[in-house]
Amino acid sequence: MNASAFQVHLMTSSGSGFPSSLMEALEQVTVSQSDQAPQTFELVFTDDYSISGFQNIPIASASHLQIGSRVKIGATVGSSSKLIMDGVITQLSYQPPTDNSEGKLTATGEDISYFMDIIDRSMEYPFCLDAAIAAALMAPYLVLGILPHISETVVGVLDIFTTPQQMGTDRQTLIQLASAHAFIFCIRTEDLFGQTSAYWGPPPYDDPIQPALILGSSGNGNVSQLQFAFDGTKPRRIWALVENKETDLPIPIATVTSTSMRGFSAHPALTSSAVLTAKNKAMYQQGMSVPLAWAKAQSTTNCSADSAVTGQGSVDALRYGSVMSAPGVIAVSGAGTLYDGKYYLNAVTHKISRTSYEQEFSLQRDGIGTTLQQVEVSP
Repeated sequence: MNASAFQVHLMTSSGSGFPSSLMEALEQVTVSQSDQAPQTFELVFTDDYSISGFQNIPIASASHLQIGSRVKIGATVGSSSKLIMDGVITQLSYQPPTDNSEGKLTATGEDISYFMDIIDRSMEYPFCLDAAIAAALMAPYLVLGILPHISETVVGVLDIFTTPQQMGTDRQTLIQLASAHAFIFCIRTEDLFGQTSAYWGPPPYDDPIQPALILGSSGNGNVSQLQFAFDGTKPRRIWALVENKETDLPIPIATVTSTSMRGFSAHPALTSSAVLTAKNKAMYQQGMSVPLAWAKAQSTTNCSADSAVTGQGSVDALRYGSVMSAPGVIAVSGAGTLYDGKYYLNAVTHKISRTSYEQEFSLQRDGIGTTLQQVEVSP
């Protein structure tokens, strides 16, 4: 599929392109990226016997489009080219052509972490930190070309009183382990022919800022629509009494503010007027060490406060001039001093047809007020 200023790339696991007959039949592409596995995609092909080359080889029989086939999807807008999906086809639906209508083949699937979600396991990991468990879970998938990207946790203390256990698939366990530290687990792709990585770590708040979303009423903007919401009831402080297993005495723990999204907003929700509506929640947890209990409490506060302000919108990719990638960091300009500035881009849905390319996105941050002096705009 080609247009004057954008292009879609379909490739096999080795990086070789799909045959021209399939690319000519490609009608629509939808890719949903987010900061939590799984990410999903849908490819729609037209099976029209009137097109040259289809008389003897219907699209439905194409070897590239079978259950279990690995598909890499890339997009180019101007000088921006990115791989937006490394996935596997999990479902096919086919409508054969008739005298009155074209046939259609629809291939849907998930990102490559699907292969981490097909076997339930019951395992124990004695004397292992969560990061070490994540490394052990990801190691077998190196054969698929998935490089592990694992971050150390804030609390790296072994709890000698409990043995970590896996009850479920590798992907389920990676997501569960990540959530305990306000981490994310997802598949990340960047350059068109770059490496696919399995990311287990904090939201990538330190990523380079992607070209800005510009709002304007005089034709100088690049955003089709964008709206914000500030929910003062989201932030939560956590308190608890944790029993010291050596002395049997209760030790109080409490969180005050988010410790993760620093520098995104001038007025974080837990230190602005929204502090009056912030909820204080008790944590009931038995059999957990003080450091691990504190880490769980802080991760709960971080997750609640870091999405106090959210944004939903869409852009015409040609007008925007670049391919978005989630998770990531992006800037907003033209929304006023309260909502301008840097945001965490937690989800993007790419909707591409023969003649258009729309990107729908979700933003979040921990409060209001910009911290940026200027933003980068796509050429």
